[in-house]
Amino acid sequence: MKTTAFSTALLAAALTAGCGSKTDPNEKNFGAALSQYLEKKGELCLGFSKWPIDVTETDLRLEKTMPSGTAGRMAALERAGLVSSAMTEIEEKSYITGTPMKFTVKRYTVTEAGKNYYREWEVDSFRSDGVKKVKLGDLCYGRKALQKVVKWEGPMKLGDYQEAGVTYLYKIDGLSDWAKRPEIQATFPTIPRTLEGAGKTLQTHGVKLTSEGWEANGLN
Repeated sequence: MKTTAFSTALLAAALTAGCGSKTDPNEKNFGAALSQYLEKKGELCLGFSKWPIDVTETDLRLEKTMPSGTAGRMAALERAGLVSSAMTEIEEKSYITGTPMKFTVKRYTVTEAGKNYYREWEVDSFRSDGVKKVKLGDLCYGRKALQKVVKWEGPMKLGDYQEAGVTYLYKIDGLSDWAKRPEIQATFPTIPRTLEGAGKTLQTHGVKLTSEGWEANGLN
């Protein structure tokens, strides 16, 4: 009986040690923190913010010589079926005289198909009459996810505060078919760079120790 009780105690201690603590600086805890961060902040988008997007006549004339300019980008997205365009007239004040002036622009809006990839969020806009919420939006083509933790530095301690720098490799989940199109990649060069970097390019992000365990910086 004594031998059995002793063996059981040893097994329980081993299991407890194997489980570890959520506050331990290890690959599992750092990986969980980075995965949580990428799930919330890892969406890959084109870099737009305000819609609709107006393309001026000057931009349209430069489309062939500057394919990655605004006109070329919007034309590629239209051919992919994500946006549609229509010529319209807008009025703006002259920067010099303040006199209202009318301009013809090509206005692009997100199509029904494009709405499957459209993400919208709110930000604070600071104005003379106070802070107001402003809606921004973008077209997104996938999401970075954690492939593996490569190494870490630290944790560095300052009193009760602890922080570590974690280096990792990413993969891409949910890559949209339209992001694979050659004309899209030609006009949005960040897309092929991001795709080529999956599983190869090292990324580093900071994590901090909280009462709930390790958490990536910038999560909230």
